[in-house]
Amino acid sequence: MKILVYGSGALGSLMIHFLCKAGNDVTVVARSTAGELRRNGLVVRHYLQRKTTTDHPKIVESAPVDERFDIVISLMQGQQQKALLDAFICLKTNLLVLVGNNLEADYCQNRILAERNDLQLLFGFQNSAGHREGGKAVVARLPVTELFVGGLHQPAPDWAIDTIRKAFSIKDYKITPISDMQAYYLSHVAEVMPYGYMCYKCGCNLKKLRRYDIQLIMQASKECFAYLKSTGVSVMPEGEDRFYNGGLRTYAMFLLYRLMSKTVLGRLMVSDHCQNGIEEMIYIDQKFDEWRRQHSGSPMPTWDGIRRYMPKSREDIIV
Repeated sequence: MKILVYGSGALGSLMIHFLCKAGNDVTVVARSTAGELRRNGLVVRHYLQRKTTTDHPKIVESAPVDERFDIVISLMQGQQQKALLDAFICLKTNLLVLVGNNLEADYCQNRILAERNDLQLLFGFQNSAGHREGGKAVVARLPVTELFVGGLHQPAPDWAIDTIRKAFSIKDYKITPISDMQAYYLSHVAEVMPYGYMCYKCGCNLKKLRRYDIQLIMQASKECFAYLKSTGVSVMPEGEDRFYNGGLRTYAMFLLYRLMSKTVLGRLMVSDHCQNGIEEMIYIDQKFDEWRRQHSGSPMPTWDGIRRYMPKSREDIIV
């Protein structure tokens, strides 16, 4: 399949690796890293798997508007994708997938579909993390990387899911359809931001977190899920909030969070992004705060208490 990918950061590089591994004809739009990728290839260090891979997709600095692609995928931060909407509209494709934390997905959808009624637009999220370092992407991933994907407010059509599954026809990548990606994005905020707030509290050194700090993280997530449900937002994936409501699931999640704070997992999955992706963290924090002001619901006192640790800029990070 012929696939165009925007973004060669840690998440994008991992997805490109899997697309190349599956035998697709992959073109990558990479502006700042184009020269490096042409010279050295797309190098991914799979940290937990203790291996490094190198792929050689076609590298361009701007998207070829005269070529047709089976799928166009953008793996950019939400605020970056918003700036590329005009470029997406001009591309020759019938399937566009915007992957990443996007709390302005409604705006993106309205803007794109107003110009392209022939386009199937989907949204997604890939469950991996990492950063670029020394000319390579250092990524943390599970044995099977998962892409959650669907329409913004409805399931994706079968043909679109089948097309995406065909593109990732390898055993170590899984496609999971989601019926409401906006609900997924908001649910993801409930789990990601409390750990991020406390990461900034401890100067991005998670080993400084105490048991009580982990309990605050989990209580804030519990409050956020309750708030979302009080505003009519479904939890996605279904049942994810049960990890914060007491019992064995909650204890297991607590132990996982403690393990992450004391090991390299926390650095790879949380603190690296809090430091290197501060612009995205600020974007998510601000957009979710706007959402709360527009949608009244149940109170979130713990969330509001730890949110004060959120920096206003990269210069405000205390390390």
